[in-house]
Amino acid sequence: MIDPAATREALVAAATAEMAEKGLDGASLDAICARAGFTRGAFYVHFRDRDDLLVAVVERVLERTHAELELDSPTPDLRQLIPRFAARIREGKPAAVGTPAWQFRHTLAACARIPKLRDRYVALQRGAVKQVGAAIKAGQREGTVRSEVDADATAEIMVMVSLGIAAALELGMPFDLNAGAEALEQLVTVRPRKRR
Repeated sequence: MIDPAATREALVAAATAEMAEKGLDGASLDAICARAGFTRGAFYVHFRDRDDLLVAVVERVLERTHAELELDSPTPDLRQLIPRFAARIREGKPAAVGTPAWQFRHTLAACARIPKLRDRYVALQRGAVKQVGAAIKAGQREGTVRSEVDADATAEIMVMVSLGIAAALELGMPFDLNAGAEALEQLVTVRPRKRR
């Protein structure tokens, strides 16, 4: 018996790989279905159209990104989140979106023309803001994050900065990621006092 969830997952995985290689618009449904080992008929059982599949692919990439950053934990630790994000960028992740065929600007262009993709992308980023805000508030309760910073506004800024970093990388704009991460951490966290 064919497992519907496994079929859908295979189609999303194949589409992610095809789009990383050929771009969001260059990956054909025939190539995606062939790569997944299914027919177009199987595709239409799981997705209304190509846009519906693209929403699933972008959702998968962002959810994996958030999981790798451990944003899906009940209260992520901000002191670990910032260096983890910087390390991820240095490693070239997410790999699917960092290929010549699929850049951040392609995702933004797709969001501009596909309202349901834009809505889902924004919802996922709002979820990230909420989780970063939870991390800031947890740090404030523990005394590791400055209490005078507005947790929600700071979380929004941090997520916006992450989007700006993606754009800057594509533009080839030079910046010191390590120094930036350290500066951000210094802005929001409380440094332990040295004992005399």
